[in-house]
Amino acid sequence: MKIVQLCPYAMARPGGVQRHVRDLSAWLEANGHPTRIVAPPSPGTAPRRRGNLFEAGRARSLGAHGTAFELSRARLAEATALAAELREWGADLAHMHTPWTPMLVGQIWRRLRLPTVTTIHATLPDAAGTCLVDRYIRWSARRFLKASDAVVVPSQAPLPMLRGLAPGLDAHVLPPAVDLSPWRDAPRVRGPGLSLTFLGRLEPRKGVDILLDAWPRIARALPQAVLTVAGDGALRASVEAQTGPRLRYAGRPDDAGARALLAATDLFLAPAPYGESYGLVLAEAMAAGAVPVAAANPGYGSVLAGGGEDLLVPPANPQALADRVIQLAADRDRLNRLRHWAEGHAMQSDLNHAGPRYEHLFASIRDACQSPPKIRL
Repeated sequence: MKIVQLCPYAMARPGGVQRHVRDLSAWLEANGHPTRIVAPPSPGTAPRRRGNLFEAGRARSLGAHGTAFELSRARLAEATALAAELREWGADLAHMHTPWTPMLVGQIWRRLRLPTVTTIHATLPDAAGTCLVDRYIRWSARRFLKASDAVVVPSQAPLPMLRGLAPGLDAHVLPPAVDLSPWRDAPRVRGPGLSLTFLGRLEPRKGVDILLDAWPRIARALPQAVLTVAGDGALRASVEAQTGPRLRYAGRPDDAGARALLAATDLFLAPAPYGESYGLVLAEAMAAGAVPVAAANPGYGSVLAGGGEDLLVPPANPQALADRVIQLAADRDRLNRLRHWAEGHAMQSDLNHAGPRYEHLFASIRDACQSPPKIRL
């Protein structure tokens, strides 16, 4: 098969969707399925081609629901030419990721006219939301869901919302496929104290503000604890305002730096209060030997099901987050048992487990769609 991955986010920006796209594409290539990735460039930069990455259009950053994303668009002639090139290359199937993120993915997809698998990576806004962005997302999601040949969700978390938009939707539940071996193999170097880490975008959706509220309680109870906050975003100034001997701001690390950081971590703190359909960052942290303490949003709950339920705390509750950290720090035997469980449990997202399932799905959709394609939007 020849597969086109359509990603709405700049591949140079760290993120779980980008890692899934990159690692799954590499696995497909290694298993005999040539793959092209189409994505916007980073905001403010011109599109380039590097290997199997085809950047197109222009992008600028927008914010909604406490997170940032790219609004991207290609000129009509550019989108048409790229789609024609991919069809001439012999593309068999399009794999769209969160396609209602405006608007490059939809532009290319409509012109490809290929069998399509759509993967949903985030829970949609509640139906009660009335702002223009929410209404656009729901309208766009409904159209893409109905026009896709198969829909993939990383967990059960987004299904109620999706089925409200597309009644009768039959989705495949598949975890993201990422290469966890570099995280698993990172050298474990931990100090005598308690190492706590937050790694992610510094924005309300990821809950760094909740962590900052919880930190004074943790610091008082655990004088040997040190918190490292790594990432970048709108709340960076709030983080830097609290830095000191025991709260360190580490900037936004590259992949090697992130792996080294998590391999040196006792507890990985993930207080994102909403919007998560899975939690790839939890799997990476667990593979590196860190024990997560996470907000009990539906996506994180799905990752920690089957043995890690005690690691979940009520969302948007700094006191509950602090208390769970303090409890775990007081029982090192329990912490070590949870670390052993987490390292094995993380492997459900590893490419060796998830990759073949995507390969089988892609082949079945391609084979089922040999008849004339659907009329696209």
